[in-house]
Amino acid sequence: MNAPRQKPIQTGKFCGILLVLVLAFAGFFRIVDASLLVDDPRLADGQFLTLLLVPLVSAGLMVVIVTETVITGYNVIRTDASVTDQLMGRPGYVALRGAEAGTAVAGVLVMVAIVPRLFSEGTPAPAGVGLLLLLLAIGVGILALSLLRSFAELVVYR
Repeated sequence: MNAPRQKPIQTGKFCGILLVLVLAFAGFFRIVDASLLVDDPRLADGQFLTLLLVPLVSAGLMVVIVTETVITGYNVIRTDASVTDQLMGRPGYVALRGAEAGTAVAGVLVMVAIVPRLFSEGTPAPAGVGLLLLLLAIGVGILALSLLRSFAELVVYR
């Protein structure tokens, strides 16, 4: 399989997302001790670190996803073949890329809407934990869909 050589950026993205998901799982279920990585005891709890890092990494990944989508759209428009022919040539891949981009943008917008509620004084602690778990779920969803699209691009749609 020559996919890593042909698509080094997708390979790096795939490996990075996989690493983040494995570390998030290990931290959330306290399989790995985060105090080896972080000196501050407040952040050393693997669950708390996971609740902070997964949404941040997902937001950063959204920038990458949108950039990839814009570049691909520009390349589709720029070629001589009609846009319809190009889109209908690989409908599954187009649907997967659209779902990834839509989920990433919508997920980050929801995250941005949730964060102020998290820090408002009227939010009780149990609700704050629920909001953090919602942020984690949205972040894991973005990461998982991006992992699926990267896998499809590397293996299925070479």
